[in-house]
Amino acid sequence: MQDEKKFQSRIAFTGDLSEPLNLICRDYELGGYKSHEVVLVGYEDFNVILQTSKGKYFVKFFGEFRSIDECDRNVEIIKKTIEAGVSEPAIFESSQGFISRFLLNRQRIRAIVLEYIDGKTFYDLGRSVTESEAREIVRQGSLINSVGYQPKFIYDSWAIPSFLKEYTLVKDLLPHQDRLAVEPLVQGYQEIKIQRLPHALVHGDIIKTNVMLSKDGTLYIIDFSVSNYYPRIQELAVILCNLLFDQEHPEAFTDFYQLALHTYQEKLVLTPEELSALPLFIKLQHAMHIVGAVREEKIKKNTPSAEDEYWLNQGRTGLAFMENFRG
Repeated sequence: MQDEKKFQSRIAFTGDLSEPLNLICRDYELGGYKSHEVVLVGYEDFNVILQTSKGKYFVKFFGEFRSIDECDRNVEIIKKTIEAGVSEPAIFESSQGFISRFLLNRQRIRAIVLEYIDGKTFYDLGRSVTESEAREIVRQGSLINSVGYQPKFIYDSWAIPSFLKEYTLVKDLLPHQDRLAVEPLVQGYQEIKIQRLPHALVHGDIIKTNVMLSKDGTLYIIDFSVSNYYPRIQELAVILCNLLFDQEHPEAFTDFYQLALHTYQEKLVLTPEELSALPLFIKLQHAMHIVGAVREEKIKKNTPSAEDEYWLNQGRTGLAFMENFRG
């Protein structure tokens, strides 16, 4: 219950969740409210699985800090990627449009309703992806990067372009060994001509918590809330540093790396500059997992969670492995 309240605090509503969920049921004509389950992973927004008399639905309550423009932006990205054939949950339309907006106890609430997928994320499954799953995940990434849409930029503290700023914030708080591992990447980052790399719409967070496997074996990409217009190799770097990197069997990474390059380039051909920069991007993403986990605990003063520990260990193992990796 304490964890649920911590997650619910993101929408600054401290009351009974059945109240806003009943309003959402009416707004989207989802039937009568029966029960709900809080999703206890992820950062920033607040997600709930809603059970009604008509079935199950996934409700995303936007974080209180988000502007209405950011909420609209998220919906537009979902619509455009669905149109492009990306495998993701369908989005429902309410009497107000795609976003349900209302005041409750003087607190503004903004939410969207998505199709409920009967399955689990790879984070919950607790296993590595297979080769066929890896190919499909990379293919989905290339579909997203093919969407001709440039949304207004939003800052993401976990993203590679935020490396210098976020590292500067936490470097004096990092454990000694972590700082020794991350510090050498500063020069490499400064030498990259990021703006010269091909840019595209990038999901930016295709990780184990954001890829679902349904009971019928279909893969779904979820949570486009931090999507941005970024160097497109950032998509591959994120996929490779988590979904395609097994901490227990890091030696398998080389084969997955080649598989990812081959699959991605069936749709989008990488430039020589991108191929050269990709290994560094992967290292930087591993570093961002360390930096982010430390920031959550030391600066945001969040109680350390299993998810924070997961990213911290993933970043450490990944950086150690990538030290001698050249692609």
